[in-house]
Amino acid sequence: MDLLHDITAALVPHGLNLIGTATVAAYEALVPRQYHVASLLPQAKTLVVIGNGGGEFWTIFRNYYEARPGYVHEREHPLDDYTVEIIEQTLTPVLERSGADYRYLYPFRFWSEPVSFMHLARAAGIAGPSILGVVIHPEYGPWLALRAALLIDQELYVAPVASGFDPCPTCVERSCMSACPAQAVSPEKGWDIPVCVRHRLRESSDCTDRCHARYNCVYGHSHRYPPDELHYHQQRSFAEMRKYFEER
Repeated sequence: MDLLHDITAALVPHGLNLIGTATVAAYEALVPRQYHVASLLPQAKTLVVIGNGGGEFWTIFRNYYEARPGYVHEREHPLDDYTVEIIEQTLTPVLERSGADYRYLYPFRFWSEPVSFMHLARAAGIAGPSILGVVIHPEYGPWLALRAALLIDQELYVAPVASGFDPCPTCVERSCMSACPAQAVSPEKGWDIPVCVRHRLRESSDCTDRCHARYNCVYGHSHRYPPDELHYHQQRSFAEMRKYFEER
């Protein structure tokens, strides 16, 4: 049984088309001790990173919730709930048949399971850093999301697609910077969160439906998220940022 092949084949029909792997040791070498994962499953050898590039995952999610009236409005975090549901319903039978010991990890459970998915993306070579505050992929650009990770006691390997990929320092166009109405993106500071939030708190903010800097990145134009997904993420991120800054 080729477990990695079976994991990939199970996830792709759901729009989860990005898979990477990192050894536990390689990931832990990049992060402070509080982000280590070995204690979560002591026999684990590999972290399998699960993500999506482009808008297919959202399109499938949209079809799912449109067939279930109230799904989005009755839940605090509908996309996160859907992510858990799809990944675990899809992968659990595959993993159980393999006899592996495993544990699911999610970025939205950071406060109870503090895993740094940005460092995990680097360790797995699935994406590189950017000055936009998100990771960036050679094909999908900034239009990807890391949805989950699988901590497993098997030795699994996917060849990295973005090892050493760090395009921002040598980018000539810098279209993300000129597109940002708040001037909150720069090579020196990267994404200046306080400047961004202050701009977005204005009643007449022009950043309601999308991040203009991300939208105008020179990478991945053909993989941009659809408008309703852009709006969803923009509203969610703004609500979290506003809550954080108002509490300080």
